[in-house]
Amino acid sequence: MRIFFLYFFFIFFCLSASSQDIATIKLSYLIENSNAYINFIENLEVKKKSFYDILVQDEKILKERKAEIENSKLILNDEEINNLASIYNEDLKVYQKKVEKYNYFVNNNIDTNQKMLIQEIIQIVKEISLEKNFSIILNEDQYFLSSENIDISKIVLNKLNNKSINLELIND
Repeated sequence: MRIFFLYFFFIFFCLSASSQDIATIKLSYLIENSNAYINFIENLEVKKKSFYDILVQDEKILKERKAEIENSKLILNDEEINNLASIYNEDLKVYQKKVEKYNYFVNNNIDTNQKMLIQEIIQIVKEISLEKNFSIILNEDQYFLSSENIDISKIVLNKLNNKSINLELIND
């Protein structure tokens, strides 16, 4: 029985190993090292900085107003304090909406452009798969450990960087 099992395992393994060519890609490596994505991130950082500078300025004003309200508690009556607090709370809501808009802008741009880049990567991987007759190509989320000689990430990256891909900022 043991010999039969070993014989069966040996034949099955040899047949399946010789009939299938497997390759792997590192999707995160491809995205992070793509020229188009690097340029997109640089453009996004410039836009983020201008948004961020406005948010920092608004936050500074809000902190000053809050301190003003705290310092005025001894001078002003309750109605005036409540009025100042109400104005502060409205300004705080406006600030929070700006922060939400900023976060949405950044996340939406990253998600949208990564999806576009992944579609390009899929097309390139399909082409390589047909050229090299790969039966299966796995990404880093689908395997635990692989040999460097079956990783085609550098080939994919080279083709990806040779393509003209225009990743743009989406202004919402």
